Amino acid sequence: MLRSILFFTYFWISMLLATPLCALYLLLGLFGLGELFQPAFQSLIRLWAGSLNAVTGTKVRVEGLERVPATGPLCLVGNHQGNWDIVLVLALVPRTVGFVAKSQALFMPLVNLWIAALDSVFIDRGNARKAGRSIERGVAKLKAGKAVMIFPEGTRSRGPAMGAFRPGAFKLATKAGAPILPVTIDGSFRMWEEKLRIGRGDILFKIHEPIPTAGLGPAERKLLPERVRAVIAGGLGR
Repeated sequence: MLRSILFFTYFWISMLLATPLCALYLLLGLFGLGELFQPAFQSLIRLWAGSLNAVTGTKVRVEGLERVPATGPLCLVGNHQGNWDIVLVLALVPRTVGFVAKSQALFMPLVNLWIAALDSVFIDRGNARKAGRSIERGVAKLKAGKAVMIFPEGTRSRGPAMGAFRPGAFKLATKAGAPILPVTIDGSFRMWEEKLRIGRGDILFKIHEPIPTAGLGPAERKLLPERVRAVIAGGLGR
């Protein structure tokens, strides 16, 4: 319990201190200066997320970072054991990564600013028309060379098991012709979901070989969710 209190105290104080810089970055983006300051913003994000791992004493075994291209469209697809998955992506992936997030995240104070600054895609799953427009915005981001992280289970598994992948989650990659990088995250549920208090995890974060999506036919696109899921599942169960 004491670890949880100390962690959340650090989490909210550090976020409050850094949020004005996040707001400034968003403001600069409105004036077309976002790309100029993007490297500094990325460094801030990685430093902050890395510090969260450090204060909890989390041990993370990282594999495959060399498979992340420095530039160009990229769709990372991973299993989703817990909220800590987002911290891991921000701390470890060596480029700015946005997320496909539920529209409800727009109403989370402070957190919504950070998600927006990462150039994320907000999707309203209860409204097919709005969801379609969000997907098109996400496709445009990928075509512009952005990187986006998708958790196609749609929610946290809260344990070692992995749920089914939603086929619709792959439309961003296939419509943009962006390569998919499967990501296995194993053990992150122990950081919170296992006991509903901050734990000390032993986590695997593994990036697999990329899967091209450009030029896939209808039959190949239909099989893509299970193909990616099988790759990710192969890294689980250490």
